[in-house]
Amino acid sequence: MPMESMQTVLVVINKNAGSAKRINFEKVKECLGKDKKYTCVYFPCKQIEKIEEYDEIAVCGGDGTLSSIMQKAWDKNVSVHYFPVGTLNDKAKADRYSHAKRDCNDRKKGKIVVGKCACEKTKKEDIFTYVFACGSFTPIGYTSKVENKKKFGTLAYVSHVFEEYKPHYIDAKIFAQSKEYEGVFTLIMLLKSPRCFGFPFNKAYAPKSESGHLVAIHSPKHKNALGYIAMFFPFFRVFFVGLRKEIESKNIIFKEVDKVDLTLKEDAVFCKDGEKLVLDKGKYHIDFAKSKCDFCVIEKF
Repeated sequence: MPMESMQTVLVVINKNAGSAKRINFEKVKECLGKDKKYTCVYFPCKQIEKIEEYDEIAVCGGDGTLSSIMQKAWDKNVSVHYFPVGTLNDKAKADRYSHAKRDCNDRKKGKIVVGKCACEKTKKEDIFTYVFACGSFTPIGYTSKVENKKKFGTLAYVSHVFEEYKPHYIDAKIFAQSKEYEGVFTLIMLLKSPRCFGFPFNKAYAPKSESGHLVAIHSPKHKNALGYIAMFFPFFRVFFVGLRKEIESKNIIFKEVDKVDLTLKEDAVFCKDGEKLVLDKGKYHIDFAKSKCDFCVIEKF
């Protein structure tokens, strides 16, 4: 009988992740098994472009690192093992609600649902694993300095909360679930997670569903102190009270969606899984789809 070929594993370690000191190459090998052929690289790296050459990918980093890998791996026949050693690790915490959470001795894999944002004009497609958002507070995900995240952990984001407490005016048209919403928004968020930026507010989250959620908050009318006061109430309702049922009110839109058409009247800066992404004005198609790759979260290693 011919000998079985040895499984190949690409280990990607982001040394700049918030708690990267918890992980190393030897720990990954011990966890996944030493009877495999390993290649270890440090993020970012060119080997990510050749992801289909490996049987398994070990991702050691935070939400942004995972997002970069899933951009390449979500539609490939590979196994992705996520070792969350970032600061917030919102994606890993989301999967505590599902079958995907595992340790080294119990790595039963599953499929996860990812979001896809495709530009109608260029056809360029961006993959996100849990959040794609623009507007108030969203820059918190990518403005915190690496050294602060390593030193202070989640507290590194706190100082940015007050800095980012301000209305945004995003002129956009949103078509979702056969309804059109046109106006000016201070927040537009597509989400596949019960939590974002550390807030477990999405109580309607269903991990096995192949859909996600839309959260949109209209901008306050005033751009002075009254506007700052007015925006407090819808944000408190969303992030502190939480969302369980669909809402279509004067200030808030919250809907379960499988796809959304988003037209931006001007360029906008988005937070894609904690990373900055600039979208040019134009039309974008956003939908949710089950990954082809196998996926599991390994929090105990």
